[in-house]
Amino acid sequence: MRAVNLDDTEALRAVDKHGMLKLYLGITDNVAKALRLARELEFPEAVRLGTGEIRYSFPPDGLVVAGMGGSAIGGKLLRDLLWDSSKAPIITCEDYHLPSYIGPRYLLVAISYSGNTEETLSAFVEGLRRKCMTIGISSGGLLDWACRELGLPFVKVPSGFPPRGALPFLFLPLLAVADRAGIADVPLLRQAEGLLRLLGDMARELGPEVPVEENKAKELARTAMGTIPVIYGFGPFCSVALRLKTQFNENSKILSFCNCLPGLDHDEIMGWEGEFTDRFTVIFLRDREEDRQMRLRIEATKELIEEAGPRVVELWARGTNRLEKMFSLIYLGDIASIYLALARGIDPYGLKSIQAVKLKMAEAGLLKELKKEISSLKL
Repeated sequence: MRAVNLDDTEALRAVDKHGMLKLYLGITDNVAKALRLARELEFPEAVRLGTGEIRYSFPPDGLVVAGMGGSAIGGKLLRDLLWDSSKAPIITCEDYHLPSYIGPRYLLVAISYSGNTEETLSAFVEGLRRKCMTIGISSGGLLDWACRELGLPFVKVPSGFPPRGALPFLFLPLLAVADRAGIADVPLLRQAEGLLRLLGDMARELGPEVPVEENKAKELARTAMGTIPVIYGFGPFCSVALRLKTQFNENSKILSFCNCLPGLDHDEIMGWEGEFTDRFTVIFLRDREEDRQMRLRIEATKELIEEAGPRVVELWARGTNRLEKMFSLIYLGDIASIYLALARGIDPYGLKSIQAVKLKMAEAGLLKELKKEISSLKL
């Protein structure tokens, strides 16, 4: 592994063999396409299954988003986006089984980019047996087949992306779900149109031709180089902190961790009194409109951590509303994680360890069993 100069565009291209940087920098095209797909979403009045009828009656008692990894983060982002305004609880399920209380009055969104994620499909089948109001989002696979076979509402998104690079397609349809189901108190899809301008501006500012001294993503990558990034968020930025953590894991191929204020001040803060603190870069996610108590808490926490010796960085949100602010930080972190991989001489595309676990699990044959279960639900 050799270090690569982030301002050497030819060297960056040579390492980035699958064009991950180009993919992420082209986000506005994907946002526009995802918005078009989201606007087409419609719910039926009811769907007949062999086990009975699913009636789509809104608003639901709750919205459950079942998914794993890059397909799961959308549910967490939606929960944080609507934390103080949602008309129903928003729950994420990253497991084979749904919580026991989930039933017919709940809206279940199963998201699997490949359409073959066994945990998600297991929860999907469980939801159908409980007569949850169910919708699928995928690029194909068994989830696509199941929704077509059973006549369930479905959003088919473009294939060919790594799931973590398909965030617009996996998240923006959730805004349509929240709008149509009467969960949101504002028109979310209309708000999302502002992302085109904001992310377009940021893509130009963070491109490979922009030097490190003027490029916040390159600067963050250079700061984090050789360290373990720890991302601290609060409120609507808790899920954003998780997104940044996972992008450093998957793109940069390094350990990374995240936590949220104020909770971390009641336990994790003590860890900074220990050893090896100089091996970390601590990234605080900030908002110029954060309330007084949170601002005081962040400043006090930051001061204590700075004394412990790690590198400390603040990333400030941009935008005119919560959705834009969340995505401004996500996008900066996404691009920085790719630059960090390239700076380390590593192609950010591959997911060797994730694929190894998936192949091992596939040997158990659960997908074949789930397909049989889905077939048994047909009229």
